[in-house]
Order: sequence, then structure tokens, then C-alpha cells
Amino acid sequence: MASMRARHYAPVAPLETEPLGPYTDPEQREEALRDALRGVELGRYDERMLAWTLRQFDNSTLRVFVSWMERARTAGMVDVLDADNVIRARLPRSSR
Repeated sequence: MASMRARHYAPVAPLETEPLGPYTDPEQREEALRDALRGVELGRYDERMLAWTLRQFDNSTLRVFVSWMERARTAGMVDVLDADNVIRARLPRSSR
């Protein structure tokens, strides 16, 4: 079975209601959370908190948490693209 991606586990959009979905087993919840943390280096304490989060949060709560992380990642990428566009606009046409 393919690993659970964050974007398949949780909506990547502002939430107006509780994010419901089918039952997701603990292994799939961990895969989704780790996917949302892709590229983030984790230390031992981070790993402890990740395990704690998986034990404490129910599916709906974890879906909100994963949704926040994915939306923060998206917002960060938009900021980088906006900054790049500002820099490019300031360059002489021949340098673009």
C-alpha cells in the first residue's frame, strides 16, 4: 500500500467545519504527519513529541494540525515566489 500523503489525509484549505474522513489507522496517520513535516530535521525530543501527538490527537484533530502545516508550507512558497518576482522586476530587462 502506498504511503499516506498529507494532502490526501487533510484538506489544504481553510476549515469551516470539522475535517471528517474515513478511518485512518495509526500507521497512516503517522505517514501523513511525517509527510507534512517533510524537509524538517527532527531531533530526539521532536520524535518524542511526534509520537505523543499521534497518541493524543484523534483523526479530526490531527487532520487540522496537518492542514495547518501544509497551508503554512504553501504560504511560505508563495512568499518566496513573490520575493522572486519583486527582484526580477527590479533587474534590467537584459538580465531577466
